[in-house]
Amino acid sequence: MLNPSALLRILSGHPYRIAAASCALILLGLILELTVAEHLRIPDYGGWHSLLEALSISISFAVAMMAGLYTRGAPRYPLFAVGFLLVALLDGLHLVSYAGQPDFFSPATTQKAIVPWLAARFVLALTFAQLLLPTRWQQRLVFPFGIGGIVIAIWGVALPDTLPALYVPGSGLTLLKQVLEWSVCLIYLALAWGIRLMLPRNNPNDWLAAGLLVLGCGELLFSVYRQADSVANGMGHLFKLLGQGFFLISLLQSRVITPYRELEFSQRRLRESESRLNALFKGAPVGVLLVDNDGNIVHSNARADTIFSATAGLKGYSVDQLLPFGHRHAHAQKRAEYLSHADTRSMSNRPILAGQRLDGEMLNVQVALSPIEWEGQSMTAAFVSDVSQQVEQMRHLEWLSEHDPLTALPNRTAANMMISAMFAARDRKIVVVVSLDALKNINQVFGHETGDRLLQAAADRLRAALRPGEMLARLEGDNFLLLLPRNDDSDTRAQALLASLDAPFVLSDEVTLQVRVSGGLCYLPEDGDSAEQFLQHAELALASAKRSQKRGLVGFEAAQPDRSRRWLDLAGRLQGAIANHELHLVYQPRIALATNTVAGFEVLVRWDSGGAAISPAEFIPIAEESGQMPDLGRWIFNTAFDQLAQWQAQGLDVGCVAINLSTQQMADNSLAAFLAERLAAQGLDASKLELEITETAAMENLDWAIPRMATLRQLGFQIALDDFGTGYSSLAYLQSLPLAVLKIDIAFVSRLDDPAGQAVAQTIIALAQSLGLRTVAEGVETAAQRTWLHEHQCDEIQGFLESRPIRAEAVPELLARYAPPAD
Repeated sequence: MLNPSALLRILSGHPYRIAAASCALILLGLILELTVAEHLRIPDYGGWHSLLEALSISISFAVAMMAGLYTRGAPRYPLFAVGFLLVALLDGLHLVSYAGQPDFFSPATTQKAIVPWLAARFVLALTFAQLLLPTRWQQRLVFPFGIGGIVIAIWGVALPDTLPALYVPGSGLTLLKQVLEWSVCLIYLALAWGIRLMLPRNNPNDWLAAGLLVLGCGELLFSVYRQADSVANGMGHLFKLLGQGFFLISLLQSRVITPYRELEFSQRRLRESESRLNALFKGAPVGVLLVDNDGNIVHSNARADTIFSATAGLKGYSVDQLLPFGHRHAHAQKRAEYLSHADTRSMSNRPILAGQRLDGEMLNVQVALSPIEWEGQSMTAAFVSDVSQQVEQMRHLEWLSEHDPLTALPNRTAANMMISAMFAARDRKIVVVVSLDALKNINQVFGHETGDRLLQAAADRLRAALRPGEMLARLEGDNFLLLLPRNDDSDTRAQALLASLDAPFVLSDEVTLQVRVSGGLCYLPEDGDSAEQFLQHAELALASAKRSQKRGLVGFEAAQPDRSRRWLDLAGRLQGAIANHELHLVYQPRIALATNTVAGFEVLVRWDSGGAAISPAEFIPIAEESGQMPDLGRWIFNTAFDQLAQWQAQGLDVGCVAINLSTQQMADNSLAAFLAERLAAQGLDASKLELEITETAAMENLDWAIPRMATLRQLGFQIALDDFGTGYSSLAYLQSLPLAVLKIDIAFVSRLDDPAGQAVAQTIIALAQSLGLRTVAEGVETAAQRTWLHEHQCDEIQGFLESRPIRAEAVPELLARYAPPAD
């Protein structure tokens, strides 16, 4: 069976080629008619005429039906339908009026047959002419066009003899008949050109234009025949049938084949879409539920079944069964509200909801909703994500923001909030900061794991000793906070809590520790204006307690004469010391023992305030404790770099310049970028600069310190380990540090007159040599010390024997004094 697709392929040939071939045959027919017409007659022409006309009428009727019916993708053309109905009617009257047919209203004659024939041709021309008009005009012309055609048909059949003669038997066609046929020919050709220009260029319209070309050329055959049964007349009817067949093909394409092809394409796209939808539905990373308007689950994917522990699938369950019992009534109301104005709700805009698996386990879900048509029914697609893990992580992060993970106690942030709330309420409390004095040494000797177990044990002991209304927090390190109600025995109660830590801590079968405890207290609300100030004052009191011989508990007021007033005074003045030009740098030379020349200088900071010198041993710890060390350190770097650039511009070779780096400065994440920028700005070579880091700072946290030191080493800086030998486990970790220099602490240099001191110093020098490091001895004050260090291959020395720290302007003179002799 020939299906529409096969028919489309057959009809997809170029119609103008067929029309051109037809016109060539028509030209041949004209030549034959004009040359040998007498010898070319069609026998039994009446039967052939009736057959051809019957087929033509059928095609006209089919075209009218197709034009008048609505099909998918193509509108109705009522004027076109009426026109071809009239053509079918007039061609039918032409058929029944043909000579030899029974009388119909009047005798059948050639004259009578020609009248509806010409009428049909002009009606067809008008039909196509009006097709080029705007649609609204076409609709208005349908009725008058139909009435006019019917009137012409009746007139031609009933009163053909009232019209001028169109055919004379024995003579042939009259001039009027020929002129009318030529007119029809020209009109058809003009309409073909108009359709090509004015209508959209597509295959159906090409068939219309080609059909008019065939009809137009074929009309010439009806202007030359002499006998009704001539070849020209027969060929004219044949090509008329062919031209109308072109019209039928055009409508078949636009009304049947093209809609069929679009339908087939749409169905294929629909099948592909359904296939992709099913694939997405099954493989979606989130759970997908299809829920009807009654809240019943009609479909679910594998992920949804897994989320809700539905081994046999969720189909048939009510969506309310996936909620905790206490939430089901409220959910039913929310679902009704949603269905009343269903819209798409994205996952990002939805809150986290409580859910319940079929096995009863609770979970947290996030749900996005979207209305959907599924198998002809309105449903809701619910996209479900199990966010239980994320919720748990979020809760844990919230907990961590206010708790210490090691001891599970509130942290400093939470402590600040508690004290702030108490201060706002004017509560009377005692703020106590408790410290385990030996934790740093325990970490270094036994390791941090043992230190952590000690902190946990201390926290457990204090927590167990608390009474209702008392609060405990861990601030940081080995410092705990106690908040106690104020009453007559508050101080005694605080002493008792500290005493609870006196008993030994059994941390393992091998480790039992007994630690000393110190405490500092202040009173709320008298001793401060903010939570941070209360903590600061309690910590100042704690520092005083640690310095005292008895340790124990010290109050803030008791600590002030000893330290607090001086500490607070210097901490406040230090902020303005830089701006007031009270700080300056001095440079202590380092002498290379092998050549007795200046190997470099160590940068030291001095503070002269109001004519009084403040010792670095006093203000440097204050800068570190008050958090001002990063700013002070940057001032030292800027000033030293500026001075080094000046010396460089003067052509002075000052060797390697060493600058001390504190733990707080190492913790500054922007330090490396700052140093790189300052080096580039001054045009300095980082290899001529040495950063001194104390052994205690380096060993306190190797996992943190080594990467920081490595970053500075990559910038080109020399790294020196200061105070070497005074800390713990130095030898075990020395190879891990990116060092260039070991500095022998003054404590060992001062004992070089003792064999034990000499043994330690000699070991350090040998260790440095084995690691390829330079050694610098600090605090050299006697010639004997210098001689011993020289003999035992120490690289450099610094100390009062060679020079006290000097101002920058004295450096050129010192360089000249130690300059090597000229050759």
